[in-house]
Amino acid sequence: MKLFIETSLSDLYMSIINNKVIAKRQIKNLVKKTDAFYENLDQLFKEANVNIEEITDIYTTLGPGSFSGARIGFLFAKTIAQISNTNFYVVPTYKLISKQKETLNLDWKNVYIKANRYSSYWINIENNNECSIVENENNNDDFIYDLFEKDPEQFFILFNKVESNKILDVELLYLHEPQIGVEKC
Repeated sequence: MKLFIETSLSDLYMSIINNKVIAKRQIKNLVKKTDAFYENLDQLFKEANVNIEEITDIYTTLGPGSFSGARIGFLFAKTIAQISNTNFYVVPTYKLISKQKETLNLDWKNVYIKANRYSSYWINIENNNECSIVENENNNDDFIYDLFEKDPEQFFILFNKVESNKILDVELLYLHEPQIGVEKC
């Protein structure tokens, strides 16, 4: 079974997939994801009637987006992969949104992810993922989880498997000057 976690965007979202989504938790526009993450994860496993030991693959995003939001999902997935035989897969959030936009016949080459109240991370996929912070109040791309749930595999192919000896090397994607970590743009 697969566990998908996306916490870097506006929503807290997690799902358990066994050929199809068998359980999910989504809280829209949740600012403090760290407060709700573990309670919702516990509820997800109860709803699916699954134990963490039954998860063979964990998929999570690397951001950009909410700093603390991205960290909670990522660090949970990274920790489980380190202490178990669970496969660990990661992808920048903008690649999921770009794929979604391509599926919907929209401009998939430009992705806007909320950076703060007035700004967005603008990522140009076609130009080697060129990125910058731009003024873009309330005009950001959202990930449509319903579309993901209809065919998760079309999104899972975008993820990169992290080899067990490289798990500690994986970092979140920062597109501005972070207080910790390394700037990526």
